[in-house]
Amino acid sequence: MSEVSEPLPLPVEGPAGRGASAPAVVGAVGDPVDALHEHVGRLVLAHPGILRLEPTLLGALGRGRRTGLDGVALSVHGRVVDLDVNVATRNTHQARASLIELHAQLVDLVTRHGFVPGTVEISVLAVDVGA
Repeated sequence: MSEVSEPLPLPVEGPAGRGASAPAVVGAVGDPVDALHEHVGRLVLAHPGILRLEPTLLGALGRGRRTGLDGVALSVHGRVVDLDVNVATRNTHQARASLIELHAQLVDLVTRHGFVPGTVEISVLAVDVGA
């Protein structure tokens, strides 16, 4: 297993890194935390180095928000958002490089949603050889 937590020393080009475009934050209706949670899931799954979100034990036990995005956990403290993301990566992409790029994209996304990024942890729970 591999885990990357902030801070990361390598710079990423542009706000979304390597020319990839992060999804724009559209005026969300409803709970801003739910909107952020959904956008985090979409951003993670859109990354070419990520195969899927990996479920966690807490998700399997039915604890926390049940939004269909098991593998993404948000913890909000006022305006500060801590993220914990569990993924399976593709073996065709270097996992560490993918996580560094994804980390920068997630920090940018949290900021664009009007929150302050706290801890951002991305854990690789599987590397899919057939992907």
